[in-house]
Amino acid sequence: MSHTTVQLALGKQKIIEDIKVLLNDSEELLRLSSALPGEGVEALRSRLRDHADTARAALEDAQASAQSRYRSGIDCTERYVRENPWQSLGMAAAAGFLLAALISR
Repeated sequence: MSHTTVQLALGKQKIIEDIKVLLNDSEELLRLSSALPGEGVEALRSRLRDHADTARAALEDAQASAQSRYRSGIDCTERYVRENPWQSLGMAAAAGFLLAALISR
């Protein structure tokens, strides 16, 4: 895995964690504001609750989709290696040779 790919994966993970923190903070704000009176505050709480629910559902869908694609990729790779062991071995050897050539420079 290249350095850029690792950074991208870490960046995505950081964004997901930040969204989760934002959602948790929003839910805490909703819980704490339940004691405040007023129609405007109730309307704001309702909108914030709706947005938090929508964001949480979208985040869960995105995570499920990413996990599904990851598992699908793994399954396809395993199937290919089982069906074509010699070609897979040749590709692994070629990749090892190229990596060794790059490292030796």
